[in-house]
Amino acid sequence: MKLRLLLFFLLATYTFAQAQKKKNIYYLKENGKEVPTRAEADFIRIIEEPDSGDNRFQLLQLYKDGKRKSQGYISAFEPRLIFEGPVMSFDSTGKRTQVMNYLHGTLSGVSIFYHKNGKERRRSEYVKAKPVSDQMIGINSSLTDFIFNTNAKIIYDADSNGKVNIADGNGHLVEISKSGDGALTEEGDYVNGFKHGNWSGKYSNKSDTFTELYENGELKSGESIKDGNTYPYIATMEAPSYPGGQQAWNKYLGSSTKYPAEAYKNGTRGRVFLNFVIDQKGNLTEIKIDKPVDRLLDQEAIRVLSSAPRWKPAKQRGVPVRVRYDQSINFNF
Repeated sequence: MKLRLLLFFLLATYTFAQAQKKKNIYYLKENGKEVPTRAEADFIRIIEEPDSGDNRFQLLQLYKDGKRKSQGYISAFEPRLIFEGPVMSFDSTGKRTQVMNYLHGTLSGVSIFYHKNGKERRRSEYVKAKPVSDQMIGINSSLTDFIFNTNAKIIYDADSNGKVNIADGNGHLVEISKSGDGALTEEGDYVNGFKHGNWSGKYSNKSDTFTELYENGELKSGESIKDGNTYPYIATMEAPSYPGGQQAWNKYLGSSTKYPAEAYKNGTRGRVFLNFVIDQKGNLTEIKIDKPVDRLLDQEAIRVLSSAPRWKPAKQRGVPVRVRYDQSINFNF
């Protein structure tokens, strides 16, 4: 009887503890913007505080109908999610699409991708990326994933019927991926998990093409042809940069930002989060507030970015492209 009472007490205590765990619920659009109601949201994010002895938060994201979108662990969620360990993703029908492994927010170790019929499509091993000097990449910028998540060895690749293209890191691959309104087709060899030799690519919705030479996964040279013009390059993607680099950009923000007199008088302070687009000419456009603080502070942050000198634009395979960039400006006494 005493054992039963003890077990009942322990179970009741555990259930009570679980019920008391704090949960943060967010209603979000696909672009990450938070909305006030579930009806307006594209998906729901639930973040639960860590279990005892664990410093990771539990993450569960749901589609509007309640089906799982993704599930895993994070070590932080402000201003962005920092994934830790395996994170599973699912399509809108509930089928598993991938299992990605993270270490401190960066892809690490083996990740697995699946076809819609459930068969394994690809197994990749993410290795530590080479450091990129003075890259100016905003949090959640459209370049971040591309630059930091592409240093992967492909161990295995097969089509939905089970035909193997790459085994033990070796084979020939014809890969089709979405690119804007069309598709991008790339073709070449893999040796020991990395691209090797001559690769070629073309876009389905335009006449643009490119050729690249790889050595053990390292791009040695490339050449794009767009609208009849030739663009040589030695990096598949180049981040945008401010003249003088990150230090010069920080100096510009510090020297150009003026504390609004009325906000200062009222003791208003806070960090304004914004995002903007750096166009093909390096101009800062489409400046928007992500997290407003105060009308006066928000207006000043927009003014500072609107007045910024022209940047060196980002390039994709040698061709200037538009990218989104995130920035915060802190107003504090």
